[in-house]
Amino acid sequence: MSLEFNVEKCHYVAVGKRCSGINSMTLCGNSVEWCDAVKYLGVYLQGGRSLKFDINPAKRTFYFACNSILLNGSSINEIALLHLQETYSLPILMYATPALHLNDKQSSELNACWNSVIRKLFGYHKWESVSAVLLCLGRLNFKHIVILNPQAEL
Repeated sequence: MSLEFNVEKCHYVAVGKRCSGINSMTLCGNSVEWCDAVKYLGVYLQGGRSLKFDINPAKRTFYFACNSILLNGSSINEIALLHLQETYSLPILMYATPALHLNDKQSSELNACWNSVIRKLFGYHKWESVSAVLLCLGRLNFKHIVILNPQAEL
């Protein structure tokens, strides 16, 4: 029994100092498509001088899930909505974070996503801090969740 590759489903991403000078690649006599980024196990990997992770698809999916909960939960109290957001939306942002090396900017962006949901739930303006709300509710911001639960996906 031999292993067969579907070239139409294969892509390659170059990473490293000399990634710009790579020629086309072939597999079983067929050309393999070169990409700037590729999705692998739900995580978007970007090539270049160093391996990077694209968090924008996760942010879009997260906001879609949050808005679905908010739209369909207009008659539910804030604490119940927060529980729904923590159960269904927050894991989208947390997915694979133990395996990713997010830079400070990416961590701050994901933290801002979570804070924006807290603001929306409790009627805060975007310039107001939600630290006191999180503290009073016994909740953590995104950055602290990642630090305290490095192995968990919630």
